[in-house]
Amino acid sequence: MTANIRHIDLNLLLAFDALYEERSVTRAANRLALTQPTVSGMLKRLREVFDDELYMRTSHGVMPTPRAEALAKPIKDVIGAAQSLLAPEIFDPATAVFDVKLCGSDYIHNTLLGPLAANILKAAPNAKLSLIPHPTGDPELLLMRGDIDIHFSTSFTQSPPPDSVHLYQDDLVCMSSYHAHQAGQVVPLADLCALSHVMLNAFGLANSQVINDALRGQGLVRNVVLTVPNFAAVFQAMRQTELVAFLPRKMAHLHGQPFKALNVTLDTPTTFVKARWHPRMNGDARHSWIREKMVETAANF
Repeated sequence: MTANIRHIDLNLLLAFDALYEERSVTRAANRLALTQPTVSGMLKRLREVFDDELYMRTSHGVMPTPRAEALAKPIKDVIGAAQSLLAPEIFDPATAVFDVKLCGSDYIHNTLLGPLAANILKAAPNAKLSLIPHPTGDPELLLMRGDIDIHFSTSFTQSPPPDSVHLYQDDLVCMSSYHAHQAGQVVPLADLCALSHVMLNAFGLANSQVINDALRGQGLVRNVVLTVPNFAAVFQAMRQTELVAFLPRKMAHLHGQPFKALNVTLDTPTTFVKARWHPRMNGDARHSWIREKMVETAANF
């Protein structure tokens, strides 16, 4: 028979290795949990593939030929390599050198991603993190290409899509930099709307629109004197002049000093924070570890 790799399967190599170590067809069969005739048949196929007797019968079992002696180590190496393919991927964050690319909105960058980055870098000192702004295009394409590892998003619905997880929820609170206001002060909506408001046009416009719609439902419109693109600009403006702003509660808790949270009766929906990844990364040990740190961070956030 002409030698061809298509004529060899792993079971034949396992039989060769068992025969080499056991020097007995019977013991090799027991080791492989096969019958003696089955192993004898496999030896016949091995002889055809390698065009050599390989093992000669003697009164003390079978003895390898010089050809079998030469094949023994390469075949054992092939078996070891095949076994390593089936072994679970080992990922040690303490020593691994790897990149992490996290993508989200300005809100995500100013809330979750700071603690998450600290959590990852503490456990994985050789990691390199990139915090990427929310894309203008489809984040699914970035996930598919591997340009980002995880995409964080917010919505008013709790159920996460496939290959994603719900991390935490947030709501809106009215913060004031007016000197006359006290923390927890009750402010009627009509009076609140007459004050000077700063409005964010990025987190997305959805939250700003939610507030506007809730007020409009009561026949009110807030006096927006300043519209800014990000949270840093909101806080900077509030430090310079007297303004009020509706902000996510977690954002206000982290960055809202020395502003005061007002007691305002306005029904707005809860915001749910989710993280999504590409399904091809489900079995990746590095990515799985990142997701574990993400969930751990969010649970303590």
